[in-house]
Amino acid sequence: LDEGATIRPIDPSTVTAMPLPTDDGEGELDAYLVPSHGEVPELADTLVVYNHGRYANIEHYLPRVRMLHEAGYAVLVWDFRGYGKSSEGTATPAQFLADARTVRAAAAAVAPDPDRVVVYGYSLGAIPAIEMGREQPGCALVIEAGFTSLARTARANTSLSLGEGMLSEALYDNVERVSEVGSPVFYLHGSLDNFQPVEDARAGYANAPDPKDFWELPGVLHGISNGGVPEAGFADYDQHIQEFLRESAPGCLGP
Repeated sequence: LDEGATIRPIDPSTVTAMPLPTDDGEGELDAYLVPSHGEVPELADTLVVYNHGRYANIEHYLPRVRMLHEAGYAVLVWDFRGYGKSSEGTATPAQFLADARTVRAAAAAVAPDPDRVVVYGYSLGAIPAIEMGREQPGCALVIEAGFTSLARTARANTSLSLGEGMLSEALYDNVERVSEVGSPVFYLHGSLDNFQPVEDARAGYANAPDPKDFWELPGVLHGISNGGVPEAGFADYDQHIQEFLRESAPGCLGP
């Protein structure tokens, strides 16, 4: 992080647990609502739906949630089936996308302003994020180091394991599916991403609808375990997202 950057802890007493029943009746999804601290007026009513990566559950991604909270957003974060306290087992492609729609509907219900919902997908989380962006678009979609497609990811990662139940080339082709998103799209990607090559991210970006933007960070890897876009500089990260919202998705911001 930036030298001197302060990312404050989140007061647990302000966090609301939101267990969400799955639409197939087979279990529930573990989700939490973190309110905005309210110190940035234009973001106080803006909710970020955070879709995390494949490596581990919510606790592993709390540093990222704290960064978004520090920036001024409210945050809704959830665990996929088989992660954390969510239902056990690996979701089928249809279940994974249905769960994304369930979470998106819940976000609309709890958002301070349902018109100011930013959908955010990190790594594997780009799959549910793009599904949300297709089916119930927010005011903006942010894709950080996002999953592109099974074919592209497998080519770059010979040891990739997503679980047999999750394999579906058509349903997980984000390079194609992003063209159906109904909101402005912002791609954030490291030039040295070792899991999702930046060239693949650019293929998705080329298919994304306008308005859109792409922020490539030189020398930055995939993130979390080896550093990534926010860790390369919190101030720049915060600034670039807010600039994108002001220029391309002003409906995300308050007065």
